[in-house]
Amino acid sequence: MFNTFRIALRLRIAYRINTIIYSLKQVPLLGDMLPSALYAAKGLKSFACICAVIWEFFSMLVKNGLYLIVLMFVPMQLLSLPYDAFAHIYFFLSIAGAVSNCYMFDPTKDKYYAIILMRMDARQYSISQHLYTIGRVFVGTQFVLLFLAANLQAPLWLCSIPFGVAGMKTLSVALSLRRFEKSGFVRNENAPEKLSWTIIALCWLAAYAALPVKIFLPSVLIVALVALCVVGGSLLFPYLWRCSLYRPLAQQLLNQKNSAVSLNLNKITKESYQKKIDNDENISSNKKGCVYFNDLFVKRHRRMLWRYAKWLAAIIAILDIAAIVTLLYFPFLHQEAHEVAIQSLPYLTFLIYAFHSGKNVVQAMFHNCDHSMLTYSFYRRRDVVLSLFRCRLFDVIRINLLPAFVLAVGYAGILFVCDSSDLITCAVAVISILGISVLFSIHFLACYYLLQPYNAATETKSSTYGIVMGITYAVCYCFIYLRIDTFLFGLLMIIFSVVYGSITYYLVGRYALKTFRLRP
Repeated sequence: MFNTFRIALRLRIAYRINTIIYSLKQVPLLGDMLPSALYAAKGLKSFACICAVIWEFFSMLVKNGLYLIVLMFVPMQLLSLPYDAFAHIYFFLSIAGAVSNCYMFDPTKDKYYAIILMRMDARQYSISQHLYTIGRVFVGTQFVLLFLAANLQAPLWLCSIPFGVAGMKTLSVALSLRRFEKSGFVRNENAPEKLSWTIIALCWLAAYAALPVKIFLPSVLIVALVALCVVGGSLLFPYLWRCSLYRPLAQQLLNQKNSAVSLNLNKITKESYQKKIDNDENISSNKKGCVYFNDLFVKRHRRMLWRYAKWLAAIIAILDIAAIVTLLYFPFLHQEAHEVAIQSLPYLTFLIYAFHSGKNVVQAMFHNCDHSMLTYSFYRRRDVVLSLFRCRLFDVIRINLLPAFVLAVGYAGILFVCDSSDLITCAVAVISILGISVLFSIHFLACYYLLQPYNAATETKSSTYGIVMGITYAVCYCFIYLRIDTFLFGLLMIIFSVVYGSITYYLVGRYALKTFRLRP
């Protein structure tokens, strides 16, 4: 069994390394520098194996440590409760974890490669992974509990609960296997049934509802229940060892993941989009060519494209009015409010990015239009691509300018109320906020055309697109800590928006002919 576990571990590491190499090879320029021989590099795999083992050890401690500290220790400390509260929460959350988190019923790719493709012994693979999962939880939690006992006077009997956790998980697996043997029902942790959700909800309620009233299970009862779980798990473990249904279980579980679950998700997504589409046959347009095509799309999807922008504009307007009215009624706040507002334009950049609908709009364009149209060669002609890009850019800008305009007017209004003499700064602030919104509209649409990340199944397959979106988020987040005068920052953002828009339009015209395609 140890040999099976060792092979499974190496398989999982190799799969993850190959996934990383594949993602890196999709990055322009970098992909050309990485040879395909990396997939077969034994030295790289050996080094990665050592790193993975080290990472598994530290992640085991960190993950379980955070679980105990955040969900149990912190509430106990905040409410000044005894360690009985810690044990009470730990026990009920362990039951919820046994119902929702057992590797045996998680349809992972590792399991597919090992059992289906490589035809490893399903029983040895499943049991070794079950024991490894229990071992990781046991070691990680025991380390934290022993630390609490040694440094924070936690009672030693808390260290008995991880034994109960192992027993609970074994009981949960055995009962699910027995159910599969009797009725053919396959438990899927990625799609829990109503009974599982009910048990999980009741356990979380029992864990935390006791904190305000300070009524907890007695420590003696918890220890007794833990012992009962250990005995039950020990008695049922031989059943796990003798069971011969692991291969059919894995086949049905993985087939369920690859077909039913994916189909259900796609069906839900499709139905969600269909409900927002206007199918009125009277919708028409007097435009021609690609402009006509895009105009019909926008009119039929008006509710989907504009609803979020209108709601966001309304919320911003309410907040702006509340802030201006407050400043009018309390003039002594003007100086302090002006100092804050004059330095907060970089912070608004992050907010504009966070609430910008450009990414969702282009995703809707792909789901409801491009994933079908990209199968036609004429749709990827240079004139068609550029014509549609211009039309769509105008629409994305127009949609997002509504909340941006309300934000800009409100921000300028706050500056004017605080200091009515600084009209130039107010004007620059309005133009810069509108420019930032336009900048993000250009950015999201240009990334869509230059890095088109979706395949025919509407799944994101471009690692480069993910990297660019991550860098965008990081840069915008850094603006939170930037302190710069509103006039200077606004002027720089206006100039950058014009330059960035010109560059991206050139890049789309030059490269979108090759990049705007369905991902394999």
